[in-house]
Amino acid sequence: MQTNTVINGDCLEVLRAMPDACVHAVVTDPPYGLSKEPDMREVLRHWLDGDDYKHKGSGFMGRSWDSFVPGPKIWEEVMRVLKPGGHIFSFSGTRTYDLMVTAMRIAGAEVRDKIDVHCDFSSYISYMYGSGFPKSLSVSKALDKKNDDEAKKWEGYGTALKPASEPIAVFSKGEDTEPPQSPDGTEFYYTAKTPKKERNAGCEDLYWCDGTPIDKPTYETMLAENESHKGDKEFKAHKLAQGNVHPTIKPLKLCRYLVKMVMPPERGLIIDPFCGSGSILCAAVLEGHDYIGIDIEESSCQIARARVLHHSGEELESTELPKRKIPKRAMPNKIAKKILRSF
Repeated sequence: MQTNTVINGDCLEVLRAMPDACVHAVVTDPPYGLSKEPDMREVLRHWLDGDDYKHKGSGFMGRSWDSFVPGPKIWEEVMRVLKPGGHIFSFSGTRTYDLMVTAMRIAGAEVRDKIDVHCDFSSYISYMYGSGFPKSLSVSKALDKKNDDEAKKWEGYGTALKPASEPIAVFSKGEDTEPPQSPDGTEFYYTAKTPKKERNAGCEDLYWCDGTPIDKPTYETMLAENESHKGDKEFKAHKLAQGNVHPTIKPLKLCRYLVKMVMPPERGLIIDPFCGSGSILCAAVLEGHDYIGIDIEESSCQIARARVLHHSGEELESTELPKRKIPKRAMPNKIAKKILRSF
């Protein structure tokens, strides 16, 4: 396995192939699990038995990859590849922060701190992309269908808060490790949402139809078909897009701030097991560090590679990581027998 690369695959399998204590830090934005409420007794039973909990349903914007938070098995592998004294910064949702922290605790990580990130957008305080997606139901609008007078009484009331912040869990590998300090000594960071120019930088030549990559001529042909069939109810329009189509993009300013805080002054290796559109990888490059990004969606990997190439200006030199040494006793029986027969 090489550094300065984006790998399309299951992060658990990729991490298992990596050698012990090979990365200086982990900064990641994993799935928040914004799905239906799980049965915590069942979740804990699986986790404490060493099993993966499979959650039914989809998460943010109907995405299957956001169905549930990463379980202890993934965090155990993250801890294994992390150097002693290294830190993990993991974004999480306010509603599922407890699940993320519990999974990491079970994996053996030690909670060191928490960072809150906010930004100002359209005269209210909100996290990053202040146009967030509230799950609140307007009580007034719901009642308006039945009783106009009653609806007026409940105008302005809702059933949930609009997203206002997303905590970053700070974990370490080693009890005597002090949590990293920000330049100004605060545990609160304030930033703007990701500008359109920033999110699309390097992705200008990426074209999509229903989330699948297509070339420019195909895009232009489909676009022309959509235009020529405007108003035709029997024609199913192509769902086209250009640029960075990832739904959750963190600002580079924030990611560089976190990378600076968690990485040593000399060149080091940072890993993001859920790299998405690659903001953390771009921040690593801009701060002079090597990176490994992993994501299960090929479309996200394409976006991440394009963005990293844009910010690096060239293909970065990579180094080969040593192969992981696995004791025979830790190997599954079938694999162990196959290896022994080869001698």
